[in-house]
Amino acid sequence: MKIRTKITGLVAAVLSGACAVCGTFAVNQYMNISVEKAAAVELEKLELAERVFGRTGTREELDNMEEAAREAYLKYQFERCYQKGYALMKDQECIKNLTDYDISAPEALRAPYVVQRQGEAYLLIMKKELPYPSGFWVMSVKDITSTWAEGREQAGNFLVVFLVVFGVSMGIVAAVTGHILKALEKLRIQAEQIRGGDFDGKVKLTSRDELSDLSDSLNSMSDQIRQQIEDLELLLGAMAHEMKTPLTNIMGYADSLLHVRLGEKQKEQSLEAIFRSAGRLNQMSGKLLQLIGLYENQEIESRIVDLEEVMWCVYEENREKLTEKNIDFQILRRDGGKTPRETGPDGQGKGGMAAEGDPLLLLSLFSNLVSNSQKAVEEGGQIQVILDREESKVCVRDNGRGIPAQDLPHVTKAFYMVDKSRSRRQQGAGLGLALAQRIVKAHDAKMELESCPGEGTKVTVTFGAAAHKHS
Repeated sequence: MKIRTKITGLVAAVLSGACAVCGTFAVNQYMNISVEKAAAVELEKLELAERVFGRTGTREELDNMEEAAREAYLKYQFERCYQKGYALMKDQECIKNLTDYDISAPEALRAPYVVQRQGEAYLLIMKKELPYPSGFWVMSVKDITSTWAEGREQAGNFLVVFLVVFGVSMGIVAAVTGHILKALEKLRIQAEQIRGGDFDGKVKLTSRDELSDLSDSLNSMSDQIRQQIEDLELLLGAMAHEMKTPLTNIMGYADSLLHVRLGEKQKEQSLEAIFRSAGRLNQMSGKLLQLIGLYENQEIESRIVDLEEVMWCVYEENREKLTEKNIDFQILRRDGGKTPRETGPDGQGKGGMAAEGDPLLLLSLFSNLVSNSQKAVEEGGQIQVILDREESKVCVRDNGRGIPAQDLPHVTKAFYMVDKSRSRRQQGAGLGLALAQRIVKAHDAKMELESCPGEGTKVTVTFGAAAHKHS
């Protein structure tokens, strides 16, 4: 069943049910009030006639009469005092009937009044006992068919109003439902286009409701998917290009080892070349998998991480290469003081800086930054990591070769290398800063690069409200 049919049917059923209940209640109330008013008017007439009837003769005169004479006298006076539509009753017997109807079973009249239908007529029947003599009472029979006709007229008017309201309401429901379904159809078509790989189609809704929010979310998702696909396509294309050289080297040297008679020194050189190329491939694949993982899984572990302790772990990871080049590696605080190596009982550096995020990713981030600095710094150079807990910043600064201005905007792209020959000699893959940029983005942080050729490079990572200070 179509959603339009469901909504229209549901609204029609609810509206009809509500109108039927309200209409029935209103008409019944109108009829009850009308009958009560008619009964009140008739009761006043009975009381007035009773007062007139009571002035005919005295109790002493009536008591002195024989029963037959008294009954005949009461009939005579009843006919004089009461109009047409009344009957004089003695016990359960009608002794004088001025109505147009035969009276039977008067004992059934127990309530003050009842409404009885006679053919097409509606009769209001009431009774009132005479105060004297005892055993006599008066029955009133009044035709209130006009009241019933007015009730039917009111019901007809209500039905007309209901039909008008129902028609207008269903028209509004149809218009609103059509608008909603039209918007949903546009969103469905856009979703189908996204499934088919077309990310250019956008739906712009100006209704400022949940559908507009859904449209904005779908458009944002489309842009994000397209950007990720484009990034991954570029990444895989660059990877295929970059893997070609080390694979060619491996295949060439392996072929020489298999088919050419080489001396021991030549064999050793070939194996070393194969080892270097394999190492570069290994490093490239590891960083590539980590980078692709950040694209595919936006959810990261989030907890408080001591950045000072992270920096010491970074130092341990790079200690061998730093020592080989005799690089002065320093972890400093904003005031210029060196951070102590010891940690507190909770494992965090005393007086250090912390941020909220994934500890492994943050370790990878700063390890890549330090590794890049280590490759750029000449022997005997310097690398400084500065923790600025007041502004929630971490700076990695070196006095290496620096980056030319024309290359600076592109260094965070995957496989982009400023000096390809040097990077390959150092087993670089051009993925370090690309990976760092993705990690920074995943933590809602910001990374800025400043560099001057021949003077060095400074990379600043600024954390947002998630950064914390520890005393």
